[in-house]
Amino acid sequence: MTASRPLLPAQAEAARRFAGAEPADLLRLGVWKGGDWQSANDESHGSRVLPSGHAGLDAELPGGGWPIGAMSEILLPALAHAEWSLVGHALAQVLGQQPWQRAVLVAPPWQVFTPFAEWAGIAARQLCCIYPMQTSGRASKGCSADADSVWVSEQALKCRDVCAVLAWLPHAQSQALRRLQLLAAQQRQLLWVFRPEQARAQSSPAPLRLCLKVQEKTLQVRMIKRRGPPLDKVIELPLLRELLLAELAAQAWRKERDRVDAGALLGRLKRPLQEVPHALDGVALAAR
Repeated sequence: MTASRPLLPAQAEAARRFAGAEPADLLRLGVWKGGDWQSANDESHGSRVLPSGHAGLDAELPGGGWPIGAMSEILLPALAHAEWSLVGHALAQVLGQQPWQRAVLVAPPWQVFTPFAEWAGIAARQLCCIYPMQTSGRASKGCSADADSVWVSEQALKCRDVCAVLAWLPHAQSQALRRLQLLAAQQRQLLWVFRPEQARAQSSPAPLRLCLKVQEKTLQVRMIKRRGPPLDKVIELPLLRELLLAELAAQAWRKERDRVDAGALLGRLKRPLQEVPHALDGVALAAR
């Protein structure tokens, strides 16, 4: 057995104080804690966030926006179609600031409706939708049906031409989610992962978890996990589809108003015609 090296006087004193310290006293002894690495990392690199575009949500998000370099996990009901209402403003902002970059959508459950994206301020050419092929055999054996989607998400996070990744991973394993969280932190990328609301009972490496509920005209957001104190209240956001319907109704009203105004103007400009002598043809029609 190798003999242990004797402690220096300062080390012996620190060990003695540590052995007799109460838990509250450990904070005064400079004991390193697991969260210290993240705090030091944030201080050295600067904790970056992207405003969500919703003042009520930004007021509760740590730092005042979506975290850049961390996974944001969104839990929502099936066929809720609430993703754009939640992240559309932020996505339009980051793509507008970096028109040469792309946002990658991995296995979205719907086709992107280009006119709606353009209306929301998102250039359709900046959206890259990828639908990984899955074999029925894999799903029947109970293996993760999201393995290909996770792999695609990892490659997208590493791409220099990508500024945001949105991945729909309903059956992702915790190990795969940890890899995505670590990669997002390493690459300092925006990452939104959408999962079913049933996954709320499962543990997650995401530092931010939101649970959505769609009402008739609003989107209810409950923050179930965040850095800092817990939040026991519901945040209500407008649904983009309701805003779009209001905009379409306003456009229809303006078109009808313009049609009526144009008809009235033509009625005032219309004048009766009468026959007058013409030097070349003898008779011509002229307006009074």
